[in-house]
Amino acid sequence: MALPKIVQQQLAKSCYWDEEAQTLWVDCRKWAPEYNILSIPSWEKMMMSTLAIPAYPDDITLLTWSNFSQLAFWRKQIPAWVVESCALFPSHQLTLLHYAGRYPQILELLDHSPLLAWRLVSSSLEESEVVALLSGKRTLIAEQVGWPAKAETVRFLSKLRLRLVNDQISDMVDICILDEQRLGSLQSLPRINSMALTLAAHFPNLIGCRLHQSLAQLPCRPMQCQAMMSLLADAFDLADYLALPEDEMALIGQARYLVEVEQLYRRWAGFQEETLVLNTPLSFLNAGIQVVDTLEACQQLSDAQQHAWVTDWRSIQQGEVKLFAWQAPLDQGSSNKPNKLAVENEGWEGLACFELVACLVEISSQKIVKSRQAGNHLLSAEQLSKIVCAEFMQ
Repeated sequence: MALPKIVQQQLAKSCYWDEEAQTLWVDCRKWAPEYNILSIPSWEKMMMSTLAIPAYPDDITLLTWSNFSQLAFWRKQIPAWVVESCALFPSHQLTLLHYAGRYPQILELLDHSPLLAWRLVSSSLEESEVVALLSGKRTLIAEQVGWPAKAETVRFLSKLRLRLVNDQISDMVDICILDEQRLGSLQSLPRINSMALTLAAHFPNLIGCRLHQSLAQLPCRPMQCQAMMSLLADAFDLADYLALPEDEMALIGQARYLVEVEQLYRRWAGFQEETLVLNTPLSFLNAGIQVVDTLEACQQLSDAQQHAWVTDWRSIQQGEVKLFAWQAPLDQGSSNKPNKLAVENEGWEGLACFELVACLVEISSQKIVKSRQAGNHLLSAEQLSKIVCAEFMQ
C-alpha cells in the first residue's frame, strides 16, 4: 500500500536534483524517517550502470508526484510513455522504472504488456532470476507470477488498456485469467478497458455480447465502472424479482449503450421517464432518518428514487438488512442539482428541491451494502464519508 497522499505531497517538495552526480535525492527524514534519504539515479545512469538494481521502497509512488522543479529535472530525461506506464501502478514504480531502463526486454514488455512487467518486477524473484526469464517466452513469465502459461493469457494481457491499476483492478485481472471460460471468451475483444474488465469479472454471462463490445471501445473512469456495475446488478436483480423470461433478460446484453439498459430497467420497474419527486418531499420522511419497514413506504421510496428497493424487500422482512431513508432541502448552490426537473429551461428560483438518500445496511456487520440518491444515482464518496451506520442502529 502506498504512503498516505499527504506524506507523498510533502516528499515531492523535499527533492534535490544533483546535476553533476546525475542523482535525485529525496529527504524522507521528516515525513517517512524509515527511508532516511533516498538516492535515485537518473534515467541515463539506470540504462548505463552495471550495479545491482537497488531495493527501492515499494510504497513511494514518485512518478505520480507533482512536478516540482527539482523533480522535473530528473524526470525530463525519461520518455513520457515510460513515466505514464510505470505510474499506472500502486507500488514498485521505481523498481519497474529501473528494470525498464536497464533491460530492453523489460522496456519492450512495459510497452506491450505493462501489467505483466509490473507483476514480474514486483514478485519475490531476485534480479538474476528475472533476467533468466527474459530470454524465454512470455508464457513462462506469466507462469512464474502465478498465471496459466498459455498464449491466451499473454494475448489477454496485451489487450488491456487501463488508466490505473489498483488492488481491485488487479483482483479482477486474476479472476479473468484464472477462469478458463472467461479467458477464452475474452479473446474475441480487440481491446479491454476497465469497464470491459469489470463487466467480465462480475457478469461473465455478458462477455462478448453487444454491450460488452461497445463498452470496450469507450473511455472510462473508476466512478463510471461503479455506476455500470450498480446498474447491471439492479437490472438483473429486478429481472429475477419479476421472474422475467430469458428472452427479455437477454435484452440487457443486446443493448449498445448503458442508457438503453437504464431504459429497460425503468420500463420493467414501471417508472416514469421524467420525475418531479425532487420538489415533492415524501410524507413519511418528515422526522429525520427513518426505517423503511412497510411495503407501501418501500414502493414510494422506489418510485421517488427511480430505484427498485422492492427487490430487497424479502431480505428486509427476514431481518437480514434494514433500509434507512432521509430527505433534506437541497442547497440551491449545490452541484448536485438534478438534470431533469419541472419545466425545461426554467430557473431554480422558488423551487423547493430535496436531497433524497437511502441506504441498505446489513444488520450483522452494520455495513452499507447499497446506497442511492434520486435518479438511481450512487452516493458520492463525500456523502458516504458522513454516514455512520452505528447511529442508524441505535
